[in-house]
Amino acid sequence: MPRLVTLLASVALALAGAGLAPSPAAAPAMPVAASAGAAGPATVIPWRPFAATSPFNVPIAGSPALDPNSAAMVARVARDGMGYANLVEFGIPIYEASASTPRVTVRCTITSWGPCPFAAAPRAMPASARPSSGSDGAMVVVDRAAGTIDEYWQAAPATGGWTTSWGAINPLTGSGWGGGSTGAGASRLAGVVRVAEIHAGTIPHALVVQSDNVCAGTVRAPALKTDGDSTRPDCIPEGARLQLDPAIDVARIPGITPGEITVARALQVYGAYLVDRAGTSLAVSFEVAPDATAAGPGSAYAQAGFGWDYDGMPHIPWGALRVLQAWNG
Repeated sequence: MPRLVTLLASVALALAGAGLAPSPAAAPAMPVAASAGAAGPATVIPWRPFAATSPFNVPIAGSPALDPNSAAMVARVARDGMGYANLVEFGIPIYEASASTPRVTVRCTITSWGPCPFAAAPRAMPASARPSSGSDGAMVVVDRAAGTIDEYWQAAPATGGWTTSWGAINPLTGSGWGGGSTGAGASRLAGVVRVAEIHAGTIPHALVVQSDNVCAGTVRAPALKTDGDSTRPDCIPEGARLQLDPAIDVARIPGITPGEITVARALQVYGAYLVDRAGTSLAVSFEVAPDATAAGPGSAYAQAGFGWDYDGMPHIPWGALRVLQAWNG
């Protein structure tokens, strides 16, 4: 999981594009997917942050050029035949702030990486906010009125406010890349599979993945840096975009679940960016559901066929992934 290594790379990203949907009325202090109203998540149209030109929001063009080493890279990353769904312990809790949300002081415990991104002013912090239970202690607070995303790594409540090892504040209308909340410099919100998206059966953006075979000392646009440590010849650089072979009719795969179909189709249309080093072959980031527990990922995920945290989504043909030579074809 994230170990931020400040290997910087100059990357020019397009920040222009379509804006956000109109801001909703003040939401309760709970994960965004839980704020759908009395009718429940079925009424929620999946909301997509960042500019229309963001690398996360641009579909993969037809017949993209592949990395010359794609086959070897995929053989290694797909060796388990699984793409483990980080649903709870290393999932991403996502909260929504409003003008009435309490503001708190947030202090960075790592002081050697430069000025703390949260030092300039108190930050919106819902009273119910809780970081993920794993060692990442990840958490995201979305403030649509302010147009910002507060992204935390190893966050924790503390006397007089909160602490976080590090993090970032990113613009909701930006590229989805910037800051140090992930190993590659991607926004912590970007690419996360949302509860409402699984419920709706559609994911309108690229995903983010992690692996134990991330290249050391090299990055690929749109990544800004890397926490990779692999020197294997089949390593994958952070920022690489992977795509599931779009010729596969995933709905016809025997035993495939609705959730796996939704994830697989997103991988065919938008792909996934490698953004962090992990302790397993391949992992996929999901939002933590409001009703998730250590024993189960929550009702929306369960109904879509996810049985437990780290569900390997085994019916997705992970060996049919391919690594693109460039994110934009």
